[in-house]
Amino acid sequence: MDDYGRRIIIDSSFERTVDEAIQAFSEEGLDVISSFDVRDYLRRRLLHDFRRYVLLQVSAPRLMFEALRDNLGVGAILPVTIAIHELADGETAVVASEPFGPVLSDISWREAAPALAKLADEESDQVARALARLQHLVPRREAAACVA
Repeated sequence: MDDYGRRIIIDSSFERTVDEAIQAFSEEGLDVISSFDVRDYLRRRLLHDFRRYVLLQVSAPRLMFEALRDNLGVGAILPVTIAIHELADGETAVVASEPFGPVLSDISWREAAPALAKLADEESDQVARALARLQHLVPRREAAACVA
């Protein structure tokens, strides 16, 4: 499977996972700033019935403010995207993009923008802690394989 972010599989219903994820990210200071129902969109636009799939964008208000104050152009990569979708066996996948993903691992960017790199690292830690909060929903057999 392709690696699009930090991924965990949860042995729980789709609805419960969405609720628990929103709460976990909120408890780590990451507010849901948008929610997009992919299934509903595809049904309306293509008349196609797709599995339940939601995209959440989360952000920490203080980090967003500091990042935008430092560089207005960074807004395009600020929100962290969380994809939550049901799997065929009744489990639910949660995939979180990396904060500042396109540039986070670029050493030259980190050297050129140390203040932004520090903010990216802080938000990355918040995402990791939020996913760790969801670990109680992860089956024991999967817990050892999860990336946090």
